[in-house]
Amino acid sequence: MLALKGRPSYAWPKYSITEPVHYYDLIELKNPTYVRSLLTPNHVSNYKIHLLGNTKSKFKTTIKQYKRDTYAYVEALGVKREAVNNYHTPNEFFSWPRTRNLALLRANWLEIDVKEEIEKFDIRDRVKKLEKRVVDDIFQQLEANQFPPPTGYVCSGSGGVHFYWIYEPIAAKPINVELWRSIAHKLKEKLRSNNIWHVDEGATGKIAGHMRIPGSMNHKTGLYARFFDGGAKYIFNELVEDFGLAAKLNKLQKRYARISSPIEPSQQKTSCPNDKPKPYRKYGHNIKEWWLKCVNIIKSHFNNLGYVPLGKRDKTAFILFVAFQHIDKNSAFERLLKVNQDFINLPTEELTNLVQTAKVVNYNYKKETLAEYIDSILGYVPDYLKPKEKIRLSVDEVQRRQKLSANSTAEKKRVRTNELILSTISELTILNEVKPTQKQVAEKTGLGLSTVKRYWQ
Repeated sequence: MLALKGRPSYAWPKYSITEPVHYYDLIELKNPTYVRSLLTPNHVSNYKIHLLGNTKSKFKTTIKQYKRDTYAYVEALGVKREAVNNYHTPNEFFSWPRTRNLALLRANWLEIDVKEEIEKFDIRDRVKKLEKRVVDDIFQQLEANQFPPPTGYVCSGSGGVHFYWIYEPIAAKPINVELWRSIAHKLKEKLRSNNIWHVDEGATGKIAGHMRIPGSMNHKTGLYARFFDGGAKYIFNELVEDFGLAAKLNKLQKRYARISSPIEPSQQKTSCPNDKPKPYRKYGHNIKEWWLKCVNIIKSHFNNLGYVPLGKRDKTAFILFVAFQHIDKNSAFERLLKVNQDFINLPTEELTNLVQTAKVVNYNYKKETLAEYIDSILGYVPDYLKPKEKIRLSVDEVQRRQKLSANSTAEKKRVRTNELILSTISELTILNEVKPTQKQVAEKTGLGLSTVKRYWQ
């Protein structure tokens, strides 16, 4: 097989059936770093979702106990069985399994469903023939598209097959979530269904979705889901490149580096009660800049101290999260985790519970209220939060300042609009492989067509 330019050519591995525990070990199903969700309609408690891992929830369980508590009548066998229709989330969460709580990415997958109904006779033979047809067809298309081989695949017990690309766990940062979805989109876009099977696009693209657990029984056929292993366990960024997404990876890395690059403590002056902190950078007057100043003063103070004293850790973590929410909601918790690791040192579970309210409530502090809050943590009020002495200006001076401000605002808006149009042109050119029209850029950016025309050159 010839390799496409810039893309590797793969020696396709041989896959063979293995014990379910091998899949458990590959993806760390039993002992997740954070929280993993288990789902079934057949649990004795009548609750569909239970949790594995680092949680104090009343729904916490273990794989062994979960299987014992899950049973149902299997018509094909004429008896009740344990571990019927058990599903899990391959990815992990900080708490309850919702997309906004994503903590770690561990795999991408491709779910294939069959169109043929399995009758009650010759179940085993009919299912195995369907599975072989699906696997052969999918492998042929993956190879034709120069996609990397899956780590393994799970035969669901009804003819459907789930293909997994498992990798070393990686934090669910916005950039990685976007790349995860790009891989899923490429699989859905390039693989062509036929009259035997079809791609389940919803399941393939659901990052917080549940997938059948190897070793659990399919209620329709009475057959167990089986895991076939043989491929490699990947590194996420390498897998992204193997799927032909290197250009998007580089582009996103540059974009997120601009958005979320922290200001290093070494770039700031020291902070103590006798030597009032002065931020390294010059701040504007918008709300994000205001909260960024708050973050840098707190970080500078405790970086110099080396830790947050007991009794102040909760308040420090909370106000930092509120600030991060105002700066960038998508990366707020990720940034808080980094600061927590550096000097707050709260347990992750406690930190997660602490900020639950702030995730849904928009805290808009008045200047005086924030000054009191910061004073209770640092022992002093930063200069920018102190009330300023009012100076009465002449009419001419007021008009002069208003004109300067208006000109400055207009220039900033012009620069931002220009950058937005340029980045959109670049993005659409990469996506469609042709330069976009002015109308396409206007629709993508939300700007008026006349505005785009004015900036087009």
